Amino acid sequence: MPVTRIPIQIRFADVDMAQHVHNAVYLHWFELARMELLRRFIPPGHDWKKAGLILARNEADYRRPIHLHDRIEAECRAGRIGTKSFDLHYRIMRVTKGETGICAEGRSVMVCFDYTEDCTIDVPANWRTALEELTGA
Repeated sequence: MPVTRIPIQIRFADVDMAQHVHNAVYLHWFELARMELLRRFIPPGHDWKKAGLILARNEADYRRPIHLHDRIEAECRAGRIGTKSFDLHYRIMRVTKGETGICAEGRSVMVCFDYTEDCTIDVPANWRTALEELTGA
């Protein structure tokens, strides 16, 4: 299943008093991976007011702590595609030499939304096609 994968720079501000990355930071990393995936099929000049997205749900499962000097990557892949929404799945992977593995996994539900009409809309046809290609459906 095709995924997007991006390197993540851990900032000093990401680390809490327990000397590991604070749990809320992972959602920012999920967002970075999500935007990288969306760039594959949504052009830069897209009108987000007419065919936008609402983040309806975020889930995160924390597997291993991440520390300031770890090297990590975030990945995103498409999942379930409904009539008006779709799922995206995430993983934060440690790629530090000598120690690799999954540090966190997550899922988000993205709802398609027309901000000019203030209502949900069907997943645009071109988005659906691209998402289906990404899922291998």
